[in-house]
Amino acid sequence: MKNVCSLIILVFISFYVYSQNTVTIDECQQWAVSHSSANVQKSLNAELLKVKLTDVSSHLYPTLEINGHASYQSDVITFPEGISNLTPLSKDQYNISLDFSQNVFYGGKMFFGRKYERLLNKEEIYKLDISINEIKEQVISIYLNLLIVEKQINILSSVESTINEQLDQLRVLLKEGVVYGNPVAQLELEKLKIEQQKGDLKATKESLVASLSIVTGKDLSNVAFVVPPEPATDNNLSSYRLEFDIFQNQQAALDYQRKLHFSRSLPKLSIFATGGYGRPTYDILSNQFDWYYMVGVRLNIPLIDWAKTSGVGNIINLQKSILSAKETDFERANKVQIQEKLNEIRRLEDLLVLDKQIAEKQIEITKTFKTQLLNGTITAFDYIKQQNDELQSLINQEVHSIQLLKAKYELMALKGKL
Repeated sequence: MKNVCSLIILVFISFYVYSQNTVTIDECQQWAVSHSSANVQKSLNAELLKVKLTDVSSHLYPTLEINGHASYQSDVITFPEGISNLTPLSKDQYNISLDFSQNVFYGGKMFFGRKYERLLNKEEIYKLDISINEIKEQVISIYLNLLIVEKQINILSSVESTINEQLDQLRVLLKEGVVYGNPVAQLELEKLKIEQQKGDLKATKESLVASLSIVTGKDLSNVAFVVPPEPATDNNLSSYRLEFDIFQNQQAALDYQRKLHFSRSLPKLSIFATGGYGRPTYDILSNQFDWYYMVGVRLNIPLIDWAKTSGVGNIINLQKSILSAKETDFERANKVQIQEKLNEIRRLEDLLVLDKQIAEKQIEITKTFKTQLLNGTITAFDYIKQQNDELQSLINQEVHSIQLLKAKYELMALKGKL
């Protein structure tokens, strides 16, 4: 029982370590997005929207002010002779008042203004989402290029292992005098060339891993990268790119911009009250310091602004037409890119069918050449050439396989499905 428990614990630990040492393309994308400032900017934009909405509504809040003045004027109202019981008015005047005002109707400025600010904020969120997709595309490019390099290294290692086996056998035959030293030297030279290629590829891999580590904010120097499954694709040209949402949002924003400007030409109604102390008061015949007040309703009906509103409306119509033309151009260009990517996918799929057939034939031929080399019926040069042909066919197959995977991810990006 104790041994069984120990085995279970060992298997669990091994599984845990293994799971921690492998990463997927989805995990790298999530880490990269979390490591970027996009989510922070989204949060800040939400806070900024709250501030802007409050600012747009600020005209609905009442205003209360303390105002005062002291002045001296060159002349005042004089009374006709014979009215002796009125005190002449003073040329120096003093006044302090408390003024209150409350908008009752302001032409719909708050409603249209708040809607307009929401649309502007929504556009910024869309742009941040586009930047997030660009980060994902960057991760996909680095990750899949990394897989291509790893596949090449693995293939070279396999070929190197085969050459080592051939060298061991040839060295035995060399000692027995069956073959001369030339085949051994040629294979040793080929082995050095493979080591050199592997060195270059390993340097490239280290560079890609370092780039991916920077983008994701994770140390990926000692992990295994899992080959992702091929994403499902379709052959239609439909697209769900966020740019289309931005175009629609901008059209709506222009409509509300028109409504917001039109609201400035609508009547405005407010109530007011003012009270103060000073000289003169509202009683122009009194020259005494005294209290005074006034309450009322104020109506404002703009007239000249109507002509300006018409001009602004024409400008907005032109802007909407320009925006529609841009959207059409973007949609056309997007469809062209999707069609080109679909053509690339079909080309790679056809290449992979032939790659498999070619690689199988090359492996069969190499097996025959291996036997012939040991029997001395072909030279080491012939074998090396055939080995290189097989190597190239295997590399082509693996590279085209990852390129197909990459093309399908790029098609998802073009369709806005990342």
